[in-house]
Amino acid sequence: MKYIIWIDEAWRGPWLWPVSACALCFNPINLPHKSFIEKLNDSKKLSEKKREEIYLELINMSLWKKPQIFFGVWIVDNFIIDEINIRQANREAMRRAILELSRKVSFKNIEVLIDWRDNYDFEELKVRPTYIIWWDWKISEIWAASIIAKVFRDKILVQYASLYPDLWIENHKWYWTKKHSDNLKTKKDITGIHRLSYKPVKKFLEK
Repeated sequence: MKYIIWIDEAWRGPWLWPVSACALCFNPINLPHKSFIEKLNDSKKLSEKKREEIYLELINMSLWKKPQIFFGVWIVDNFIIDEINIRQANREAMRRAILELSRKVSFKNIEVLIDWRDNYDFEELKVRPTYIIWWDWKISEIWAASIIAKVFRDKILVQYASLYPDLWIENHKWYWTKKHSDNLKTKKDITGIHRLSYKPVKKFLEK
């Protein structure tokens, strides 16, 4: 039996907190129903409410006695991002997600596909992953993986937002906006969840 595993990541760009990745496959002997697959879409094209609903359905489907999906999800925090850079931190999140998934399905006969062009190697895999650009517009498994990676990380965001209400974390997820940039005026405005190696943050540390 062959498992086709898709991997997607979330949140490379923001100036703070972790990056997340999800490795996911449909169960080839108990595929999700067509009615569920028709609900899926790229996480960025779904409303927050719809993402949450599908996320909960995906979790439940993975917990059934005969699961319809298998997945592994992982985050790598901002301290590691600063230490090894975002590209390598993203690779580590993917690697850990693969390890989580390997505890649920046999890796004797698998194919791993990753959306985008990073061209990482993973020592845990006997066969190098295939990298395909822009398939997140077409593949249901990529959509499912993107939903889990995004919602899982957004749940962490909610906790951070309550700890740092002045940062407006819930707005634009701290991708660049003028409001976010204006928030950084002195070193004291930089928190323990900022990515210090990112240029917009780093320039304030260098002042």
